[in-house]
Amino acid sequence: MKRIRSIRNRALAAILATAAGAAPATAQQAPAGRDTLDIVHVPPIVVTATRTETPAERVASDVTVITREEIERRRYATALDALRDAPGLAVAQAGAFGGVASVFLRGAPSEHTLVLVDGVEVNDPAAPAGAYDFAHLAIENVERIEILKGPQSPLYGSAAMGGVVHVFTRTPGGSPRGSLTVEGGAFETWRLAASTAGGAGSVRYAATVAHRSTDGISASAERLGNPEDDGDRSTTLSGTFGWSASESVDLTLAIRGRRSETDLDQEGPAGDDPNFDTGEDEASARVEAEYAAGRWEHRLALDFARHDRETLDRPDPARPQTRLSSEFEGRRWTAEWMAEALVGPGVLATGLEWDEERAETALVGSGPFGDFESGLPEATARTAGGFLQHQASFDDRLFVTAGGRVDHHDEFGAVATWRVAPAFLVRSTGTRIRATAGTGFKAPTLFQLFAPQFGNPDLEAEESLGWDAGVEQDLAAGRVRLSTTVFGTEFEDLVAFDVEGFRNVRSASARGLETVLSAWPTDRVRVTASYTFTDTEDEEEDEPLLRRPRHAADLHVATRLVGGGDASLGARWIGERDDLDFSTFPAERVALDSYLLVRATASWPVSSALRVFGRVENLLDETYEEVLHFGTPGRSAYLGLKADL
Repeated sequence: MKRIRSIRNRALAAILATAAGAAPATAQQAPAGRDTLDIVHVPPIVVTATRTETPAERVASDVTVITREEIERRRYATALDALRDAPGLAVAQAGAFGGVASVFLRGAPSEHTLVLVDGVEVNDPAAPAGAYDFAHLAIENVERIEILKGPQSPLYGSAAMGGVVHVFTRTPGGSPRGSLTVEGGAFETWRLAASTAGGAGSVRYAATVAHRSTDGISASAERLGNPEDDGDRSTTLSGTFGWSASESVDLTLAIRGRRSETDLDQEGPAGDDPNFDTGEDEASARVEAEYAAGRWEHRLALDFARHDRETLDRPDPARPQTRLSSEFEGRRWTAEWMAEALVGPGVLATGLEWDEERAETALVGSGPFGDFESGLPEATARTAGGFLQHQASFDDRLFVTAGGRVDHHDEFGAVATWRVAPAFLVRSTGTRIRATAGTGFKAPTLFQLFAPQFGNPDLEAEESLGWDAGVEQDLAAGRVRLSTTVFGTEFEDLVAFDVEGFRNVRSASARGLETVLSAWPTDRVRVTASYTFTDTEDEEEDEPLLRRPRHAADLHVATRLVGGGDASLGARWIGERDDLDFSTFPAERVALDSYLLVRATASWPVSSALRVFGRVENLLDETYEEVLHFGTPGRSAYLGLKADL
């Protein structure tokens, strides 16, 4: 595989050598070890911002990277827990374990976040708005998560108006290795995981199986008189397999599957519903070939993603007239070609994509007002697109990324998007100045277009214009890094629902500020803190967008103990935000109280191959809600073991 990625590797080698030579002396003299924490020596490599491996210092986009080291240090139980701590991202989950979980990137609607797992789009085509439900995204097989903020349609097409969350699973190859993990704790919760990775000759592999089960708490808030526990069970299998067929050709197969079962409740007082549950199957696969031809390096990929969800609510003594059965089936196929080469003062990338999505839904039931039935017969939509991007470098100080894209949807026609992102680096002072501006779009979902009762085939694409500008500054010989970003996005032609069905009638805006501080007071201690201010407005209603906190802050202190142990203490504060109270008609807008969550973690090596770890969630036993009338757990503790094989 000597020629694969050769263009990128030559460029990266020169960049990293320059960066290392210019790194502050103190940072170079503080290598990570058993009793120390990492101090960044050279810029990390990010992929999502440009679709090519690029040092973060050359990327003007605001990217948050959650590494495997950070996942292990903070002892996250799910990927959703990791996302909750990310600056600029808000989470709202309807119920503590397995309830529908939405993320809002810089105030954008949850359906405006494109979610990728190893490059495969996993947004659900059968969901009414096309959003991804993060409730069961496993953390055990995750190598890192990149959160790319702001409109990204020029690279990723539809659904990337607010940004991209890209999950990378464990990296295959290297010496054979494996691990077993078991964790148990509050609410009869158990988490089990086994993983293996390695390679021999031209073949490499990585695989993980993870299972989580819990008796849970009441999905509908217990404070409203709902004592029944609602459990959740989820099993995920994933694997990545690679083969270097020759010096010029490399093949990769990535597969993932999940089965989950979750107990549900109705919303509000008297919400307990012992016969209400849902089950979901999710699967994805990607076959990718990389090959070199002359000065160009090419990538061909075929992706498939599937979502099957069933919900059943049977009559019970409290609701003898209630009956509900629903099925949602979504499919997505994607074909992609991309090529890149060194052209002029940088890297030129171009690509073509073809996407087909299918969905079918059915819902039947009865209630106090009689029988009802709705659904979407099988519907299909296709999109073809092409993009061009150039990453230019001038005097190793000014880096400019610019690109554009055209997509053609077989229902509403063509949409063009663009983006420009300059960054300027002053190595002598450790200063980086960056800015981005660009447009985004989101195609209407199949449900919005074709649902018999409410669909509107004349819908246009939702569109956005976004920008940000920021400064990053290294202080104290590299032991302190401060980053501040201001941002703004305007959303137009948003799809709204009224008695006549779906229409392009809404417009909204989001603007704000993010500040992130990282500091290493000593080689054993790392402090990270962030604050996000987000001002959103539904311009039709002249009200803030729902479930987006205006203020949010996070503080985390981690320390490496003598002997190889570690401990951390984290606090996350979420300010007031609006929600709707559907227990009244019409629904009333209410304010959810602010809250403070504190969590503590620790781990200690029992031997070179065995580590014991524990965590305490909601240390102060705070009472709070992410979604009105839905439950959240109080103080809870968990203990586990990890064995390296």
